[in-house]
Amino acid sequence: MNFGSMFNAVSSWKGLIANHPEITWTGEWLGKLLDVLSQVLWVALAIVGTAGAIYAIYVGVKMARADSADAREENKKRLVNIIVSIVVVIVLIIVFNIFVPMILDAVWTAANNPTTTP
Repeated sequence: MNFGSMFNAVSSWKGLIANHPEITWTGEWLGKLLDVLSQVLWVALAIVGTAGAIYAIYVGVKMARADSADAREENKKRLVNIIVSIVVVIVLIIVFNIFVPMILDAVWTAANNPTTTP
């Protein structure tokens, strides 16, 4: 098995449930739920990224056109908050959709295949 197919097998919720037959009692409805949730989160990622970029441009223009230093500083703080918020949301969605299935796959594999140490 090459690395690419192994990555695809465990980097999705469907692959995780398919790789572990011990969770088949919840696999049918859980797989459907997680698949829908994953797709919704990818769409949310696109919406949040687009809306955040548009709002960041708007605040940047407001900052550039501000008459006073106080208004410029206020818009600068808003811009920093927007960027931090967008980054946090993007990271959380990517972690939930990619890294959590990988971590759970590793934990379930280790729990079901204990190694003996000398």
